[in-house]
Amino acid sequence: MKFCAQIVIGTLYSAAAVDSGVLTKEAISNHLPLIRHETFANAIDTLRVGRIQAAASRKLEGHTTTDSNAFHMFAKSAKVAKAAKSKSAKAYSKGQKKDDSSLFTSCADVQAELDTYKAAASKPHWLFVQMADTCVMYLKDGVYYLESSNFHEDTEWFSDRPMQLEKTEPTSDWFNNFNEMFNDGKGMPNAALTIVDDDISKDVVVSVFVEAYVKEGDDTVYGYKLEQSTNQESVVALESLLNGEDSVTFDHCSMFIDDGPAPAAALYR
Repeated sequence: MKFCAQIVIGTLYSAAAVDSGVLTKEAISNHLPLIRHETFANAIDTLRVGRIQAAASRKLEGHTTTDSNAFHMFAKSAKVAKAAKSKSAKAYSKGQKKDDSSLFTSCADVQAELDTYKAAASKPHWLFVQMADTCVMYLKDGVYYLESSNFHEDTEWFSDRPMQLEKTEPTSDWFNNFNEMFNDGKGMPNAALTIVDDDISKDVVVSVFVEAYVKEGDDTVYGYKLEQSTNQESVVALESLLNGEDSVTFDHCSMFIDDGPAPAAALYR
């Protein structure tokens, strides 16, 4: 800019010398030879047009600053700008491909997780039904028990929806496998007991089958150790079935037992 100003000043002195007819050494610019005033006018006009075009270019690009430090004599050509944009687009594309690869890895992880859930959903969840004639409920050392030597020989399995499967297992196998089968970290199963006495259906009582056991003798006795949660007890308590007695015998008991996993050797029919 300083050099440009010197050129203009030198040109002004030269033009003034021509117009006044003074051709002294002092009237001649130290930077330029003697120039006709028409040439000077053309130079000024060229500078003016250049400034107007540069201002218009800045305005189109969204730059409205009037700071002299931001003034550029030569605006960036459209070709250079296009090349810069193309380079930026390539860099973005390269980065995008890198992001896509991580996205594919993430999708593979999600697919693996979905496959795990699908496999779990394809396994049946089983519910169980048992029946026993002349069952006995008694209280001993603060613990409730339910026993019978007249359990039906088979325990029925059926799958939870949406599957429609059924399995029959010998009741003796059921009791022998019970504790191991429900040792899956989810707790022992809940069961709904339906009591019939004197041909009259009593209340349905919900309890937890904490443990199953077998008593060998002249007649094999199968039994459950019972327990109730506070919520279960608040509806129908085991104590209410005893009517203050230590032991009560019922004509019939039916047990609907909570879901559990099927043993690996289970066969369906």
